Amino acid sequence: MAITPTKKNKPLAVGDLVRVTEGTHDLKIPGNRVGLIVEIVQPVTVVGSGVYMVRFGAYNLKFHSLFLERVS
Repeated sequence: MAITPTKKNKPLAVGDLVRVTEGTHDLKIPGNRVGLIVEIVQPVTVVGSGVYMVRFGAYNLKFHSLFLERVS
């Protein structure tokens, strides 16, 4: 089963499955680049993007929403 990114206007939420965009590097990101949002660090505002804590197995990493794509 392929996981395809989807672009939606609603903000990301805890429990969303996301993929980290290509070009974003960290040794703790798995090869499939897919993780689960476990915390909203900074909500989306009118002037900026949100910041989310994303779990990849045993690791939690923080990302701006600009580097995340919701997957279905």
